[in-house]
Amino acid sequence: MITYRKLSAAGAGKLIVAYLREHQLEPEKDARFERDGEKGQFESGDRLNSYYTGRDARGSWAPDMSERIAGELGIDVTTRPTDEALARLFEGKRADTGEKWAGTHATREISGIDFTAAPDKSVTLAAEFASTKAEQALIWSAIHQANDRAMAFIAKEVGIARRGKGGVSYNEGGDVGWVSFRHYTARPVLKIQDGAKGPTAAVEVPVPGDPQAHIHNIMFNAVATESGHLGSLDTKRVTRMTSHMFGGYFQAELASELRKLGIRVDVDARGKAVVLNGIPEEARELFSKRSKQAERMAKAFVKRQGGDWKAMSAEQKFKILHQANLTYRSSKYTGRNERD
Repeated sequence: MITYRKLSAAGAGKLIVAYLREHQLEPEKDARFERDGEKGQFESGDRLNSYYTGRDARGSWAPDMSERIAGELGIDVTTRPTDEALARLFEGKRADTGEKWAGTHATREISGIDFTAAPDKSVTLAAEFASTKAEQALIWSAIHQANDRAMAFIAKEVGIARRGKGGVSYNEGGDVGWVSFRHYTARPVLKIQDGAKGPTAAVEVPVPGDPQAHIHNIMFNAVATESGHLGSLDTKRVTRMTSHMFGGYFQAELASELRKLGIRVDVDARGKAVVLNGIPEEARELFSKRSKQAERMAKAFVKRQGGDWKAMSAEQKFKILHQANLTYRSSKYTGRNERD
């Protein structure tokens, strides 16, 4: 599937960078051109993965980004994305100088759109537990190929600047750019209500994530046209087409790439994702319940203490969930498990 969310230009670009890099330091070297291991030692497989995928999970510019859009945004596509350049772009500023993007008198409220592509859990587990690094790299390569083709398709559909002159409105297509980050685990999300009558929000909870391959593609809210205009993405098409058309295109491309590897694929019961029948349903369930288990343990703890989970504040719930996570991690080694 492919989901999307908008990035606010008024937000803190550094925080978005930290999220995408999963709080890792900016890489000093490019894994694609570095030796993997000392002389005489076997390679660990990291360089092999980078060779097949062209990415080392630390961020990469869109393949074949045009000089037109790169120049408008101040992006140097010959170098790895730096923290500073990314933070500026996520705030609607040029990557090189930090100046506001040109092309419009109005300030852009949206700096980009995060299109996140994710295969079915069965594909993730096939890569996670592959018998060799080469096999793992090939599955990830299939995911990346499908992702890049889907993003190229999205670029054509939403890379349309709305123009107006003399009371006449028209559309003009152009070039767009994006940066991609691959992640290996899901960020557990629960619906947390602040008290019995307070607002409810879907938020990340402090528990380890389950294996879930996905790629964040932040497409910058800028369209560089041939006439020299720098407009904005057609966000109406994003809303209308992401869930079914963009997501469906990604799944179709992924199925094609997996079949090339000799992997049998099928369509899930909902008809929305390709699945690997070789991965048991029990395995998919096993690696899809950490956040649910943490919530169950937290509620059980509150109940034993005579408390009311619904009446607790969001801050109190987070503290309990954190403690439940520590208990869960400890119970894995003792064989214990908390139940309602």
